[in-house]
Amino acid sequence: MKRRPLLESALLGLLAQRPMTGYGLRRIFATTPMGLFSDSPGSVYPALARLERDGLVRASRQKAARPGGRLLEPTRRGRAELRRWLSLPVTREDVARRMDELLLRFAFLDQHPDAAAVERFLAALAEEAAAYAKELRAQARKLEAAPASTGRLALEHGIAAYRATARWARRARDAWRKSHASDAI
Repeated sequence: MKRRPLLESALLGLLAQRPMTGYGLRRIFATTPMGLFSDSPGSVYPALARLERDGLVRASRQKAARPGGRLLEPTRRGRAELRRWLSLPVTREDVARRMDELLLRFAFLDQHPDAAAVERFLAALAEEAAAYAKELRAQARKLEAAPASTGRLALEHGIAAYRATARWARRARDAWRKSHASDAI
């Protein structure tokens, strides 16, 4: 199955939280940490049109607050597509190249029907981030004899960042387990 553009996955995730208009989605991108995405009408509305064309979103039966506005919501197929995206395994390639996407998936994981998916995601993220930090550390050891360079210092930043991600993921998994322990009973 082909990978959807990240913007479309973000839109599906937001619409699964509650029906919204294109304008409402643009405001989220303009006023929240989701500013990674452009709030430009030239990016949001074509992405929504593709989602609608592909049968993943539709106009809601609810009325929009603004005249002429259309509230959009995911279809059953759109919700299935969101669950598929949220269920993708965490890979080393994702950790090395798509950390923003991983964190976006994590932000929407509370919409996954399987609460254990959160634990699996965090365990895999911790494992892959720690392993990647070890790979980078092996590369850095080869450079230790050379005088400090900006490249080596940047590599050290990467190592520290991936180690921090692994620590955070383990702590988050433990916190999730603790807060959902009564759900397992």
